[in-house]
Amino acid sequence: MGIETVLGLGAAYLGSKSSGPKQTSTSTVDPATAARYEDLYNRAQGVAGQPFTPYTGARVAGFNPDQLAGFDATRNMFGRSLSFDPTGQLNNLAQGPLNIQQFQNPYNEQVINNTLGDLNDARQMQIQSDQDAAIGRGAFGGSRSALLESETNKNFADIAGRTSGNLRQSGFNNAANLALNDRNFRAGLFGNQLADQYRGLGLLSGIGNQQQGLGQAGLDANYNEFTRGLNYGPQQVDLLRSAVFGGTPGMTTTSQNKVSGMDRIGNAIGSYNTVQGLFG
Repeated sequence: MGIETVLGLGAAYLGSKSSGPKQTSTSTVDPATAARYEDLYNRAQGVAGQPFTPYTGARVAGFNPDQLAGFDATRNMFGRSLSFDPTGQLNNLAQGPLNIQQFQNPYNEQVINNTLGDLNDARQMQIQSDQDAAIGRGAFGGSRSALLESETNKNFADIAGRTSGNLRQSGFNNAANLALNDRNFRAGLFGNQLADQYRGLGLLSGIGNQQQGLGQAGLDANYNEFTRGLNYGPQQVDLLRSAVFGGTPGMTTTSQNKVSGMDRIGNAIGSYNTVQGLFG
């Protein structure tokens, strides 16, 4: 059979088999890895199937006895402080007239009378001196004597009026100053009382904030436990998912190639040439 015959057969073969080379692959899991993989899955499934166990212990600390005693003391202080009305007292002080009667010196009139009595004694002594002088000059009872006596009485009246007025004004000013000082003092006391009420109100509000904070902490703890229970199932599912998809098992891959028609023709030609060489 010549080369032409071989080529003719190859052409006929190519005409009937025109497909190219084909390759197939097969992968298998390593048995040891597959065993570990299944064991891990079984273990994770057991953990995922465990029921949720909520925490039953205390999670929020309550108030201690000292704090509770402080709360009671603060409430008592607040109640006593609020029993007064410093705002009303301040309004009365600001709107009411200044009362100086209680601050006037009860001996003021006595002082004035004693002073006027001393001045009158001085007047009488002056008149007696003027009369003695007139007698000595032989002019007693005359116009000169009457003029001196009249002048002495006039001086007495002027001095007595000024002295009495000054004493009364001084007494009034002292009483007014005392009344103003008393008003300012009481205003300060009422202001301090009002500030004390504000402080008590702040302390009472602080107690409320602490109690509210404690209550809120308890509510938050309960809610956190509730959400932890809700998240337990998804966490278990994630555990299974990681067990299933998290590992990379050992794989064995085998491949098989199918020789194409062209390769077969090439092999046939090569074989023919080899034979021809052997037999000349």
